[in-house]
Amino acid sequence: MKKLPVVLFLLIAVFVLNCKNNSPQQSKNKEQLKVETNVQTQETTKNNERKQAIDFTLTDLNGKQRTLSEQKGKVVLVDFWATWCPPCKVEIPYLKKLYAAYKDQGFSVWGVGLDKEEKLRQFVKEYDIEYPTLLGTRTVAQQYDVQGIPTSVLFDKNNRIAYHHVGFAPGMEKELEKEIKELLAE
Repeated sequence: MKKLPVVLFLLIAVFVLNCKNNSPQQSKNKEQLKVETNVQTQETTKNNERKQAIDFTLTDLNGKQRTLSEQKGKVVLVDFWATWCPPCKVEIPYLKKLYAAYKDQGFSVWGVGLDKEEKLRQFVKEYDIEYPTLLGTRTVAQQYDVQGIPTSVLFDKNNRIAYHHVGFAPGMEKELEKEIKELLAE
């Protein structure tokens, strides 16, 4: 009889956690993405081994077309995220700080929202995001192997992929800043 409350508690805990993890939000493309609470993948590519980016054009929240190849000469961080993603919400203040610190040195951040436009607009306003927020597509997300969010892809000045990160954990911003500084110095 004493075991019943413990068993009941465990069953409820498993149910709650299972519901939380198995009820992923859907993007506007009805695509389900895994939310990464830790950095699951970190690829570092040496300068001479970097792959050329697949060019893309997306529309930002102001209706402006943004094309990656037009950013040649800049270091660009493209961050795939969604409004319902807890690690994305934690990551945003760090991205804002990095953007503010390095935007005048040739660094740009593009937030690629994998959510409905209305939700993105509300989120950008609430979090006071100044860097461009683009309306993401399934095609672009697939081109950059976005299997979980947030996913950050850092491009060098020649539009080559320098770093690819999946997930976010506090402390990662220090590594990201180091990577940005290295690329700006090239």
